[in-house]
Amino acid sequence: MDTPQIMLTRPSTIRPAINLFAIFVAMYFSELASFPLSVDEEVTAFRTDASVWIIQGRWGAYLIERFLIPHPVMPFLAPAVFGAGCVAAYLLVMDVINKQELSIAEYACFAIFCAFPTWFFIVEFYSNIAAIGVGLFATALALWLIRKEEVSPLSPRFLGAVGVGAFAISIYQSFAPAILVLGIAISILQARAGRSESLPKDLLRTGILLAGAILFYVVGDAIFRSFTPARNEYFDSLSQPGFLLQHPATVIGRVLGAIGGIYGLDRRTYDVALWAIPLLLILGGWALLKELPRSKLLLTAIAFASLLIPFGFHLLAAGSMPVRSLVGVPIAVWMFAYVAVTSRESRTRVASTILMAVAIFQILVAQNYRQASNYLVDKHDTLMAGAIFDRLSAARGFDVKRSYALSVFGAQPFVTNYPKQPGSTVGHSFFEWDGGNGWRIAYYMKLLGYSNLNGATPDQVDQTIVRLSAMPVWPAPGSVEIQGDIALIRLGEMPSYANQQALAKVTNR
Repeated sequence: MDTPQIMLTRPSTIRPAINLFAIFVAMYFSELASFPLSVDEEVTAFRTDASVWIIQGRWGAYLIERFLIPHPVMPFLAPAVFGAGCVAAYLLVMDVINKQELSIAEYACFAIFCAFPTWFFIVEFYSNIAAIGVGLFATALALWLIRKEEVSPLSPRFLGAVGVGAFAISIYQSFAPAILVLGIAISILQARAGRSESLPKDLLRTGILLAGAILFYVVGDAIFRSFTPARNEYFDSLSQPGFLLQHPATVIGRVLGAIGGIYGLDRRTYDVALWAIPLLLILGGWALLKELPRSKLLLTAIAFASLLIPFGFHLLAAGSMPVRSLVGVPIAVWMFAYVAVTSRESRTRVASTILMAVAIFQILVAQNYRQASNYLVDKHDTLMAGAIFDRLSAARGFDVKRSYALSVFGAQPFVTNYPKQPGSTVGHSFFEWDGGNGWRIAYYMKLLGYSNLNGATPDQVDQTIVRLSAMPVWPAPGSVEIQGDIALIRLGEMPSYANQQALAKVTNR
């Protein structure tokens, strides 16, 4: 019996692994060769306690950061670990569907598997991406354990798969629907190849695996949360099941809009054209109808249902979830693309191959636009940080030996003609996020070496808000001042939420 370790190190697997990783490098070269900081990275870089993941129910991510990668904000390694996870997961899936030698078409499909644009929204966060690679590998491994050979749900191998699946979910809860999507994809591809004896039985085993993994995850979550009882307001706010009951039409409309954007029916999600993807989905569905040996309509309907499964959490979150949560989407799209480009019908195969080439090119365009935005905003923020510190050092009362709290009013937006996709931090300045956040700005500037800066406390903001609201806006003279150990900076006209609260306190006195 093969073990995962043996399967991944056989001589016949080494060359495909190298080739697949080379494809990953081609798709993510700019990410691997640079160090683009995203909003939130400035906080993570100074974090010494990984228990923030436990508060979010992601105890697997906590274990990875605590014991494997304690400082995840680093160039090259974090995205490379994600790439290794993609390669290992793909090889496991190919092994399950009995593909020992990969064709050019199957290599091309890997570009969709590892670089469908929804991945870009999570790759932008170094604090997440290495763990996500581990989670993707664990998802594939769990299914490999129960699908490579027939096993009973009570066997040690199946129970081991449950534990591995639970670990994947503990890294990111969105791996729960991803397990189901990948299980459906494997079932359909095995049925297409004539290697599935019973589709209902295959789906039932996947369902048992998922149910057991969720149960295991919940138990682990309860144990870890017992040591860290704190709460995360943002994470808790995502769950709004009552909104669905009160406004079902609104939620369904939002979900349908999200689905259209994700699958390239409009430009809203990626801010670039991705019209080849829906055409690939259609051709993949057509190929399934033509080539499945039995239950054609049922299997094709299940295949299309897998495109919707990743959006299940949207229904519980008032119809809106971050794009980065859709880790099952690349798997579903990959399945349709795989069926299309490996079709037995030559016309379908040729048309799909052309569309695959176009889709990969469009994905590269989307990725490189993001990198252009990242590069330019990084230049902007680096120069902005230096200019602000120059103003501070020239301000009356500045003492190089003292530390200063930054009390900031308003934001300094970064304007560019490159796309700034909704739901992404790419192309957004540290000096504009949250409407101007003194703590974020201070952390970012400390990363650049301006070590005597900190964010202002609410009391310090209250003390300075009247003066801040009367100061001229950056870069006008007088937009930076020092009052004792507080540095006052007015970056924009519009007050942030924190500024509004401070102004309200002054008005009510």
